[in-house]
Amino acid sequence: MERLPGLLCGEPVYWIEHVTALGDGRMRTTLGFSDTAAHPYEGLVAGTIALLERVRGVEEVIHEDREVVLVVTRGVAVEWIGEIVDRYWYEHLPTTPIDPAFGITPADVLPRPWPPKPPRPQGAAPVPEIEAGRPTLRDLRQVAVLPPSRRRMWTYLVCGAGALIGAAVLATTPGGSSGALLLVIGTFNLVVGTRIAMRRRQAA
Repeated sequence: MERLPGLLCGEPVYWIEHVTALGDGRMRTTLGFSDTAAHPYEGLVAGTIALLERVRGVEEVIHEDREVVLVVTRGVAVEWIGEIVDRYWYEHLPTTPIDPAFGITPADVLPRPWPPKPPRPQGAAPVPEIEAGRPTLRDLRQVAVLPPSRRRMWTYLVCGAGALIGAAVLATTPGGSSGALLLVIGTFNLVVGTRIAMRRRQAA
């Protein structure tokens, strides 16, 4: 998933590259920063790490490589990590100087005019992978109860409604199947989508 696309040298500031279920409800999210972000703006990478370490639910932040930061969390959605990092870079990039040793200035790498709001991410969040040797069922259940995104809510609601419509068509078609399977799938998706909507409303 590209984050803040086009904000540095026409490229994303960073990518959310991998999400790994570690067991016991913990997740590890890999952030990969662009060369421009990790070198001329290495101070902002350090600031990102310091910021994430103060976020509730973040258990560990590892600066694995100059361009790579690992964020170990419990009960924190990948989208929320992205929103925090996006906001930090969007607010600090315009006023952060570059070491003259790099031979460039902010005017060389930042877009002009500066966008009125952070660019929206491009691509879907990575599907969580199960770390080798870890139990899987509990991890998948933990992923399912992470703070929900709007996209996930609408996906469940639309898929649920579509399945129910399909079930109704099959049930009323002479000689067709009963549509029982689609009815079950549609009902499940609508219930999940409705619960996500209720959780988002409570969190608002």
